[in-house]
Amino acid sequence: MRALDFLLIGAPMLLGGSILAGFLLRTWKGRSIAASVHAYRSAHDRLTEELVAKRFLRFPGACLVSSTRHWAFAELFSLLLFLAAVSGNRSVSGVAQAAAAAVPLGFGVAWISLRGAAREALRSVQRDLPVACFLLSLLLESGMGASSALQETSRSIPEGALARELGELVRSRSLGVPRGESIERSRRRVPVEDYRLFLNHVLQGERLGIGLSRSLRELSAKMLESQGHRAETIAQQAAVKMLFPLVCFIFPAVFLIILSPVILGLWDRFAG
Repeated sequence: MRALDFLLIGAPMLLGGSILAGFLLRTWKGRSIAASVHAYRSAHDRLTEELVAKRFLRFPGACLVSSTRHWAFAELFSLLLFLAAVSGNRSVSGVAQAAAAAVPLGFGVAWISLRGAAREALRSVQRDLPVACFLLSLLLESGMGASSALQETSRSIPEGALARELGELVRSRSLGVPRGESIERSRRRVPVEDYRLFLNHVLQGERLGIGLSRSLRELSAKMLESQGHRAETIAQQAAVKMLFPLVCFIFPAVFLIILSPVILGLWDRFAG
């Protein structure tokens, strides 16, 4: 390495690495690994919320993604891309170009990963909602209050986006947030039609004092029926989706196996 390269590249990187190491040592001093992982997860959850609030992540369900593995994968990809680009060109312009390419590509990887996770979160909400409705109706019929039943439902259903959202709904109401505001906020966070119907039933039951347990049981039955119709539709579409690989890959191989003796016999006859 030349002296100019060391002054322009090596010295700033050494200084930045030292500052980063000192900051990490002060941050992790007296903390366990679990506490550090929790702080990392909390920081990235806040980052996701800020990006959703500023409409950088415009796809539905982005605020339901709580796992940080998507950000960690994107950051690791960006770092490896930056190091690979810098190793080929160590000049100042090379470092600047590597940084300019690594940051947008890393954010693009994070955006694609978060969009896939958001779609999966919305599907999990739609899948777990009938069970939550039925369980909530049973708890209400047993004499439990609406808030207590909702909290117990969030603890009893499988861990996922719906359980976290119901827990957040109970937590916001325990903090004194008005009932309508907390439900409207939850409705905006989860853009699923079945979940909006569920919130409407809960809100009307608490406002008007109607039989909430019976309406939730009927809603659960309707959701299960609609899920059965969707499963039938997907099963009917499977035959159409399998047509292309059958025609392009499986049928030629089958015809080749069946007709190979005839083809070899004709080849030997014309060759002789």
